[in-house]
Amino acid sequence: MRLHSAFLGINSLLVVTLLMSGCSLFKKRNSGNAQLIPPSANGLQAPIYPPTNFTPRKSVQPFPSSRLENNNQPIISSNPTNAIPNTPILTPNNVIELSAVGMGVAPESTISPSQALALAKRAAIVDGYRQLGEKMYGIRVNAQDTVKDMILQNSVIKTKVNALIRNAEITETIYKDGLCQVSMELKLDGRIWYRILSGARG
Repeated sequence: MRLHSAFLGINSLLVVTLLMSGCSLFKKRNSGNAQLIPPSANGLQAPIYPPTNFTPRKSVQPFPSSRLENNNQPIISSNPTNAIPNTPILTPNNVIELSAVGMGVAPESTISPSQALALAKRAAIVDGYRQLGEKMYGIRVNAQDTVKDMILQNSVIKTKVNALIRNAEITETIYKDGLCQVSMELKLDGRIWYRILSGARG
């Protein structure tokens, strides 16, 4: 009987204690105050966003594109006023002057020095006419190369000029040591030659 009464007394004491504490032991903790950091990391500082010691990277300029933006766009301007002519431009109202220097070599088998001079001068005049014709009408070049095993085997270059030349003047003739040099000049009147040369080049 004493043991039973003592057990009842202990149970009554526990019930009274729970009632006085308001059953705070069974209350759930607020999830907002929950500790997410483990106890072992209490001395560490939580990361800050955005970082305060962050150094932004320098912007890298892109490399220029090696491709043409428009393949149909001409590289050289088609405006003739921007072009630098190699020779004076002939217009319907102007007069231009062309010059050339022809050279000729006297052959070794000649009868006399006079014949050597005459032949060398003739060759120099023909060479001068050819140069004037190139400036007036242009020159047609045909070239053919043969390469085998990265070695040049054969190379053939042929040039051809068809020209009509009138009133060319010889201004100077120099002959020395079998070589004759002839300086020639030709004046072109645009009123006569502009249509002829424009049709030939077109």
